[in-house]
Amino acid sequence: MNIIGLGQAGCNIADMLSQYPQYKIYKIDVGIEGKKCYDVKPQKSPEEYEKNAPSMKAFFGEIKGETLFVVGGSGHISAMCLRVMEQIKDNCDLSVLYIKPDASLLSKTKSLHEKATYNILQQFARSGLLKMLYLVSNINLENILGEVPIIGYNSKINELIVSTVHMVNVFRNSSPVMGGIEDPQEASRIATFGISDIEGNEEKSFFTLDRTKEKCYIYSINEERLKTEGGLRKKIVSTVKEQSETEDLKVSFGVFPTNYQQDYCYILNYTSIIQSDN
Repeated sequence: MNIIGLGQAGCNIADMLSQYPQYKIYKIDVGIEGKKCYDVKPQKSPEEYEKNAPSMKAFFGEIKGETLFVVGGSGHISAMCLRVMEQIKDNCDLSVLYIKPDASLLSKTKSLHEKATYNILQQFARSGLLKMLYLVSNINLENILGEVPIIGYNSKINELIVSTVHMVNVFRNSSPVMGGIEDPQEASRIATFGISDIEGNEEKSFFTLDRTKEKCYIYSINEERLKTEGGLRKKIVSTVKEQSETEDLKVSFGVFPTNYQQDYCYILNYTSIIQSDN
């Protein structure tokens, strides 16, 4: 899979994903150096970043296949995202991971720019120009992590995003011992991630979606526990059935054996509904 990071937030997440051999990393930012890095000339405003977006066809070369474009909503450089994606969309199965900042901390200019980017990307997803738009909220992630120190704040948040994205990708390319990861319906192109314990006591979503239409539980469970715990299947089926009874909610699940001692449940939530700015 190709990972394209745009701006500081996108590049930091791309850097963390580079530890895994499954990803080919591209980074785009002002003043960036290194392999597969594109140094963008500084601009004074979001409008100028969009207007003066350079041709990157040589930089991307023969890029093709599944591609995840990672961008944060607070940086002026994120205004380039549509212009950059336009240059690769014909060769890639393109999805976007959008990091939504705490709007209360943004200046008026940045807030207006963030709203525009957020809404345009959703329209792109709804129209089918994006395979999927994954929304992640910094506010939700901070609530999941609890008390996070100022120094290392962004790293802790990015670690949660990266570990979840990576493990979901791993399981999408693995064989379950029960169930499976189903593709969402064609119209459901706006999504987010979540985590929970195996019993499903508390689901913690990376973004609060309005009107979730589809949900997939991905159970990551120690192989020995799968072999020895007789009541585990009943617990999982009970959780899935309870969710399935929710009106207009399609639920699927997959159970995957691991060598990890800690068990996890990752969640994919999907909707076809445009999300509000709130």
